[in-house]
Amino acid sequence: MDRPVTAVIFEGGQAQTSLDQAIRYVRTQVVLDTLSKLALASEIDRMILVTNNEELADQASGLAEVDFDSDARQFHFGVRLREMIVKHNLNNVIYMGGAAAPLMNCSEFDEIALTLKANRNVVVVNNVQSADLVAFTPARAIDEIELPESDNALGNLLRGIGMSRILIPNSGRINFDLDTPVDIQILGMHPDCGPRALEAIESLDWPRHKLEQALRILRQDSREIAVLGRVGPSVIQYINTNMVHRMRVYSEERGMKALGRDERGEVVSLIGYMVEELGSGKFFEYLSRVCDLAFIDSRVIFAHLNKKVSDWDRFQSDLGRYEQIGDEWVREFTRCAWESPIPVILGGHSLVAAGLWILAEMVVREREGIG
Repeated sequence: MDRPVTAVIFEGGQAQTSLDQAIRYVRTQVVLDTLSKLALASEIDRMILVTNNEELADQASGLAEVDFDSDARQFHFGVRLREMIVKHNLNNVIYMGGAAAPLMNCSEFDEIALTLKANRNVVVVNNVQSADLVAFTPARAIDEIELPESDNALGNLLRGIGMSRILIPNSGRINFDLDTPVDIQILGMHPDCGPRALEAIESLDWPRHKLEQALRILRQDSREIAVLGRVGPSVIQYINTNMVHRMRVYSEERGMKALGRDERGEVVSLIGYMVEELGSGKFFEYLSRVCDLAFIDSRVIFAHLNKKVSDWDRFQSDLGRYEQIGDEWVREFTRCAWESPIPVILGGHSLVAAGLWILAEMVVREREGIG
């Protein structure tokens, strides 16, 4: 019996600032690139885009079915996904966030679809703790869970009702998504960046010379690389297996968002204490004495200090544009990082997980002569 697979992509949100608008534009182009890849995946039978972005809806209408969200309607992720499943009588579903896995290829999508067609009562995820690609069958299993407000909990909720979990083979590409400006910059440097996304990213005036310096250092052997924040073991294992560097890794507060520790003010960071005691200037001075390059998940430090940093300030900090940051402490922290004697790359969880992994994979591909 034929069991068609439907890919459902959610992409929405509001753009409040010029920076938000730039990020939103890149994300729309990523969605269009993803839809084009899905159209070439022979095992994907149908595609549905759910969005409140009129421009994206118009551009995607030739690639997928579009279900438009009015801004007047209050959005709830689980309710909306269930509505799509019921409305379109879906059986096998591949759900994706709009910025999820922009480097996945057609064959990987086909493998997921074949897994759904060959099995029952399974959920396929790209991340154990916080998935943004969740494929499952039967789709009406969603009736048996408490509908989540965000997509990150969907995979674990389905597993909790007895569905067998299948983890997509781990790689930087599978885990990589676009949470911050630095993620977008890394995508633009990758040879597999989609054509629409690449054109959009190249039109940005964001400084990326620090990332280019970081890539040059990663290409060399036996350098000292510091990675601080919510660092998972997989990326460090990949680097240790495929490259010759001395890694200085301090992993802390993994799962702080999923566990609600940041909302409850429970985040405690050794690195945060060091920055508090030393001040940002001394901290980065000392850091530059022990490594040649540093990747820092700044959100752990902000949470440790109980700072509710706006998207604007966080993202400008990632870009090193400290003069545009409103919060005085974040501005000084960013200035000291940007003026450090070594390249310091600031970002969120995605930077010290998939972002660094992507950069390392790029270096390995170059070394092995893979285009």
